[in-house]
Amino acid sequence: MQSLPVTYSVSCTEALLIEVIPQFQIDNVLACEFWCQGLNDSYKVTTSKQTYLLRIYRYQWRCLEEIKFELDALLHLKDNDADIAYPIATNSGNYIVTLIAPEGKRYAILTAYIEGNELDFSLPKNPSLYAQHMAQIHQKSISFKSQHQRFQLDVKHLITEPLLRIQPFLKQRAEDWLFISDYAQTLAVQLQSALNSSQDIGFCHGDLHGGNAHINGEQLYSFDFDCCAMGLRVYDLAIFKWALKLGKKEHTVWQSFLNTYQQHRPLADNDLKIIDSLVSIRQIWLMGLHIDIAVAKGWLNDKYFDQQLDFLRNEQTTKSGQP
Repeated sequence: MQSLPVTYSVSCTEALLIEVIPQFQIDNVLACEFWCQGLNDSYKVTTSKQTYLLRIYRYQWRCLEEIKFELDALLHLKDNDADIAYPIATNSGNYIVTLIAPEGKRYAILTAYIEGNELDFSLPKNPSLYAQHMAQIHQKSISFKSQHQRFQLDVKHLITEPLLRIQPFLKQRAEDWLFISDYAQTLAVQLQSALNSSQDIGFCHGDLHGGNAHINGEQLYSFDFDCCAMGLRVYDLAIFKWALKLGKKEHTVWQSFLNTYQQHRPLADNDLKIIDSLVSIRQIWLMGLHIDIAVAKGWLNDKYFDQQLDFLRNEQTTKSGQP
């Protein structure tokens, strides 16, 4: 029987324990569990003293240059005492292990595992706690630079490329395509104008929706910097506002969060004004992401696009009604 090519594989935990995990500077490994299947594959690695998270990047998702940029950022934040899941070096002093999977070359990194739970934003203190934490990440990364190349949070990455992925799925929905392409053009002009004028462009986590942080005791730590890049700092705030809107919590959480953030990092008026546009831009980016990473496409159906486009239409209506 002919051997067929593989699009996506899941690495065996037993093999990882033998071939990959021993390459990192950790001792007395007790177990490896397949923990989370998302943008990438994550494995919980338990030792006699500490727990770690092994991330195996999806095939052709991030190139070596992009991963090295992410690692530079994590090491910079660690050196500046930011509360994050820091990376663990390999025995050779590197931070990346290369795997030959059935579909091709994949890369793995190991970080500290963040115990605890996501914040419950219905508790009055937690929006302010998260705002202070986000401001800390932004403040401690002000001087960050990397020699490694990575995409930027610009019009191309956040709007143009996602639209190219979305268009084929709306070929039978001409009215919807006209709406999203016209709205995206308006948003692109607004984003480019903000990028041209803002004085607060720098390192962004890129996915601070509230779920990529755990509270452990009294301390809050962020993890999963896979979407990090350089861009408007307020993009991180807009992602959180986007998540609040999805969860119907905007009116009870957002203002408290924003007030606390600005106590630590005041924002210019122009940066504040672009936040609502960035909420819509995040939604377009996410649709493109879903299409890009979907191994099976069946769930990208009319119901999916109805929900995603309804959110965008509501955002456009809300923005047009603002003074």
